[in-house]
Amino acid sequence: MNDASGSDCCQLLGLYDSPFTRRVAITLTLYGMPFEHLSLSVFRQMDAMRPLNPLFKVPMLTLPDGEKLYESAYLLDYLDELAADRGLEPLTPRAGPARRRVLQTVALAIVATEKAVAIEYERKRPLERQWPDWTSRLRGQMRQALAMLEEQLATVARNAGGASASDHFLVGGRLTQADISTAVGIGFVRYVLPHEWPADEYPALAALAARLEASDAFRAVPIDQ
Repeated sequence: MNDASGSDCCQLLGLYDSPFTRRVAITLTLYGMPFEHLSLSVFRQMDAMRPLNPLFKVPMLTLPDGEKLYESAYLLDYLDELAADRGLEPLTPRAGPARRRVLQTVALAIVATEKAVAIEYERKRPLERQWPDWTSRLRGQMRQALAMLEEQLATVARNAGGASASDHFLVGGRLTQADISTAVGIGFVRYVLPHEWPADEYPALAALAARLEASDAFRAVPIDQ
């Protein structure tokens, strides 16, 4: 559904190796909303990025009328609103306890993802300027968030009367933004920091991520683009 064109098409700016850009692209794909993907790096293609997005902040979604939206959480809320207006079930419920449960789970996924991104940035610093204690702290926060997500998914499976979490979702028995953001975050860690992903510690999450990465929507948004 990406790389579309036309006056009614949105444009999504950012590389898919950004977990924040990728989760927006997957959401657009799941909703069947056409978009053009403008694949530019905020680091390697600054000259091309500057006239489009002088903030150097991705993802950025440009609407058909030229309005530009920033910050993936806001972009997702906007897309959920569009989906609801079109009679689709939003990936994040619009109100009530179900909305809070999904948003709280997304928050855990974002903690894990943001700490992984910070580890990668620290790793890119000159060796003599890296701070091992800081990296250790980030790793601890990332793994704690992943452990909480693992326990949540395993609990869902236990409450459903099954020993395996491979066929379950994190919240409400259906695919939500909680699952998408979690799987995208795991995909980032495994792609950029494979040594930081101890899959044997998170078997339920590993199964969820594998199932979603094999789906059409995820395959349409490959992390290496």
